[in-house]
Amino acid sequence: MFSKEGEKMEYQVKTEEFTGPLDLLLHLIKEKNMDLLDLDVSIICDQYLAYIETMDPSYLEAMSEYLVMAAWLIEMKSRLLLPKEHLDEEDDYEEKRQEMIRKLIEKNQINEVIQEFEEAYNQRQMMFSKMPTLDQFSSEVEDQLPDNLEVYDLISAMQKILKRKMAQSPLESKVARVEISIAERCEQIETFFSMKKGQLVDFEDLFDEGDRYFAVVTFLSVLVLVKNQKLVITQEENFDRIYLKGKYYE
Repeated sequence: MFSKEGEKMEYQVKTEEFTGPLDLLLHLIKEKNMDLLDLDVSIICDQYLAYIETMDPSYLEAMSEYLVMAAWLIEMKSRLLLPKEHLDEEDDYEEKRQEMIRKLIEKNQINEVIQEFEEAYNQRQMMFSKMPTLDQFSSEVEDQLPDNLEVYDLISAMQKILKRKMAQSPLESKVARVEISIAERCEQIETFFSMKKGQLVDFEDLFDEGDRYFAVVTFLSVLVLVKNQKLVITQEENFDRIYLKGKYYE
């Protein structure tokens, strides 16, 4: 990861390779062969700070997100350096560390789903025989679908959307990406459908904005909302367009 000339250390990766600070943290963790569940904040903080010092100042919009993460890491590391007798009994260091681990695990899952979609696209497969990373999101969704629709019909539709996103990727390379969790995207989608008050919305309309990362988070969020019976999926005939509507406005 680093090259060393005297005391100078230079990073060999670029900001554009990451969707945001969580993606960068995952990269650093994997480079150190660190177990996510045993996240060592002190080590990862030093590496993270070394990296952001090399960031292109012209990338300011994205840089603000990286700096917020840097401030969090510095705060967490400073708590580790304090003598135990100086720590507040109600110190929430471990709680915050576990929350960060949860976010990193989810981010890693999203990255794996993106990779599976892209590998299938590169192999020109229009249908998926197995999507292991999607299992936890698609379980029980089948029971909420109409008889003429299966989970893999949704996956096929999603693949077509990603095909368009991948074609647009050169145009996205200079745009600051926004990391969003599945829970946050679920909340956005629920709010959107509450304003639609029972109107049918084309499945593909949810993917008009954002890059591939945002599209996959949206797709996983739809699966979660369908599983939790917050959204209803409809399709008039086989191979017709897929529509969604809010469950509470049927």
